[in-house]
Amino acid sequence: MSTFLRGKYAFLLALVVAAISVGSLAADDKPAIAKHLLKVSIKGSVPEQGGSMSLFGPPAGASLRELCDSIRKAAKDEKVGALMLDIGNAAVGSAQGQALRRALIGFRKSGKKSYCHLATGGTGSYLLASACSEVSLHPAGGLELTGPGAQFLHFHGLLKKVGVTFQELRMGRYKSALESYTRDEPSEPVLEEMHAILDDLYEDQVSALAENRGMKPLVVRGHIDQRMFSPADAKKAGLVDHVEFEDEFLARVRGEGDKAMKVVDSTTKKEVKLEGLTGLMTLFNELFGSPKKKAGSGKEKIALIYALGAISTGAEGQSLLSFGGMTSETMVKAIRKARADKTVKAVVLRVDSPGGSALASDFIWREIVLTRKIKPVVVSMGNVAASGGYYIACPANWIVAESGTITGSIGVIGAITSMKGLYDQAGLKVTTITRGKRGDLIDGYGKISLEGRRLIMKEMQRIYDDFLTHVAKGRKLPKKAVASIAEGRVWTGKQAHKLGLVDELGGLDKALAKARELSKTPETAELMILPESSGGLFSFLPGVRSAGLLEQALLKLPAEARQVLRSVSWVGSALGRERVLAVMPWSFRIRWAD
Repeated sequence: MSTFLRGKYAFLLALVVAAISVGSLAADDKPAIAKHLLKVSIKGSVPEQGGSMSLFGPPAGASLRELCDSIRKAAKDEKVGALMLDIGNAAVGSAQGQALRRALIGFRKSGKKSYCHLATGGTGSYLLASACSEVSLHPAGGLELTGPGAQFLHFHGLLKKVGVTFQELRMGRYKSALESYTRDEPSEPVLEEMHAILDDLYEDQVSALAENRGMKPLVVRGHIDQRMFSPADAKKAGLVDHVEFEDEFLARVRGEGDKAMKVVDSTTKKEVKLEGLTGLMTLFNELFGSPKKKAGSGKEKIALIYALGAISTGAEGQSLLSFGGMTSETMVKAIRKARADKTVKAVVLRVDSPGGSALASDFIWREIVLTRKIKPVVVSMGNVAASGGYYIACPANWIVAESGTITGSIGVIGAITSMKGLYDQAGLKVTTITRGKRGDLIDGYGKISLEGRRLIMKEMQRIYDDFLTHVAKGRKLPKKAVASIAEGRVWTGKQAHKLGLVDELGGLDKALAKARELSKTPETAELMILPESSGGLFSFLPGVRSAGLLEQALLKLPAEARQVLRSVSWVGSALGRERVLAVMPWSFRIRWAD
């Protein structure tokens, strides 16, 4: 080869190398995407439906759906470098906890790190924290792990002292809501079902901790049996990864100096920086938020209807002790709105309810039946969807429940309260004048005659039979098969799935996905949230509900006190115009060491 050609090729090669070098330098000069640390806060209870707050207390915070969505989106967001879970006195139910853990595990599987620092931890908080990549514990803190337990509160002795007795009527040997007022201890059927429920929840707890922490189930059971752990013991047992102060934790997970990631709140999407005037405005925005846009576009939508709390007839806000429950009038209005809106292609009913009025439940059931004829209806069960809560769910096209959901309780009860003993002690007498052959079936003291008992039992049998028929038709099961698993018995979501009472185990995300699948609606479809907030006395403030002050005040009370008030509320319903109820027992609660 000539000297000329060799020189030519050498020159061309030099140009190629130079071009590659320049391209490489240009690529290096391209600024890297700034990563941030996403802070997900779970303080106290997690509302099913967002947007509510208290005037004098803290905001209700992000809803369960908003929290899970923000975690799932963060897994795919290249701007999110890691996640920090901030838990403060978390009071989430078993089903909500499962949904949150599933979202956190999904984030972890994306390859990104997630961290949680606990000042101290009980079972509920630790179950959430264990879903993170790393768990830290404060040096002066501790960890307490217990299995699930149940407490029953019985008022029979108290009522007996003041001369009040309940004449119990029931359909189903497991229908035990009145036992708190008629017995001093749980009956055998109640103990039977409760043992079965606790066994199921315990297995779920052991499986979750074993999977999250990479332990054998036998080891986890041993830790639960030990119960109390100092920070050093918890680290030695592999329950936590680090024992450190919060400032040490933040410095480690954020990084330091110029490389430190900024912390961004998952709800406000703003940097967490509460200092000076900027911090004051940030705090104001976190408290009051910005007005949410109402779904009024012509785009395709999925209606997400929240059915929360005890079910009663009438309009919203009629009962001071309703505890944010649902009324038939409010729910019927919401369902009809979703059904009539042609842009709504499917309905997801999020049920978190122990039931209540049988009549109100039937009003809502009817609207679900009518809606299903026009568009798909999918039910997502929260912590509880039992008795009336299951009544309104059974006609849906598809039912999704968490394995820890409490559901079933297919049965009805009646309550007639006798005040004779109390009136006698108080020196009160009642004179009753009636017309008609059966005008005195229930006298002025509330005492029921044998004929009155027979007639009410006949009515209850009719309502119970309707309940069985609705479930059999909605679930496509033989009526005899439904009767065999009814009688008021309560089941976990996992048990209900095996029995055919639910179709699939999972959370709200699965229910929304199923609704999109059945309606052939794209993932980009908007959500229409119903019922719309009524506002009320404090409606001039964004997001404030008329019942918000009472609800937030009640949350400040100990769990046992709230339990008593719920029972009082339930008794009030029984003493009023509702004689037949589809409700599960109020007076027991699943206990964790939180």
